[in-house]
Amino acid sequence: MTSARKARSLAVALALFAGVTLAGCAASPESTGEFPTDAPEQSATATPTPEQTVAPAEPTESASAFTPSALAQICIDATVSAFDPDVEFDASGVRVEPRTVTPEWLVLVPAVTMGYSGEAQCTIGGSPTDPDVDMAAASIERLPEEQIQRLIRGENEGNG
Repeated sequence: MTSARKARSLAVALALFAGVTLAGCAASPESTGEFPTDAPEQSATATPTPEQTVAPAEPTESASAFTPSALAQICIDATVSAFDPDVEFDASGVRVEPRTVTPEWLVLVPAVTMGYSGEAQCTIGGSPTDPDVDMAAASIERLPEEQIQRLIRGENEGNG
């Protein structure tokens, strides 16, 4: 199932990348003034496309498609059942950190539960249409900065 998700995510990323690339070529005034209309399309679909499209498309799609509010909502949805029923999340105070490992994002959403200042903690990858939540934790206290930095590097996951 993970392979199917990856294949779907890759297909979506490739389609988005191709659409953005073609739209960028058509809308660019420089390309219409200096190059024949065939040249941009040929370079966009030339032999290097599979290699060049696969590597940059996935990070670009993830980086540009996820918004902090979308990541916050994904993390809230993944952790809400682990909190007290009266939990209040502060999605406007979300902290999103790019990670050096996959999943690509560390998401920390402040929460107040049972009178404590806690937080929802998640590692999220994939895409907005098919997010992959790897770690989802509910805590009645905030993580110390040292632990946040370890999570960014992919160290000690699950040992919050």
